Amino acid sequence: MKVRWNSKVKYKLIVILTLIVTFGLTEQNQAFSETSISEIAGNHTDFYDAFLALLDPYAEEAIRKKYPERSYALWDAEILEVTRKTAGYSQYDFNVKVKYDTYTGPFNPPEGFVILTFDVNIDGVKVIEFKE
Repeated sequence: MKVRWNSKVKYKLIVILTLIVTFGLTEQNQAFSETSISEIAGNHTDFYDAFLALLDPYAEEAIRKKYPERSYALWDAEILEVTRKTAGYSQYDFNVKVKYDTYTGPFNPPEGFVILTFDVNIDGVKVIEFKE
């Protein structure tokens, strides 16, 4: 049996399907955006932790040079600022400020924080400023 659709039924069906698709995709995009924003707003995402891990050898060298007995933990480190030094997407020169809470011994209270500024570029990483 062949079903015939009149133009009003076709029009209503197209409108309903368009609304379902439009609102369905909008809700999915909104949920994805909210998830992404909350993940970025969190202190430690995978990207954030990877960035701290890459800077770790330079931070450890700078902190141990000044305070040989002090330690710090990456879970407690905080990236304060990432600044592109020159404009443009093909320029890979950044200043990165990271705050490390230092301590002596495994269970002692913090000794105070240290803020390191790193110069990060294609040639490597250097600590350019050490603040207490």
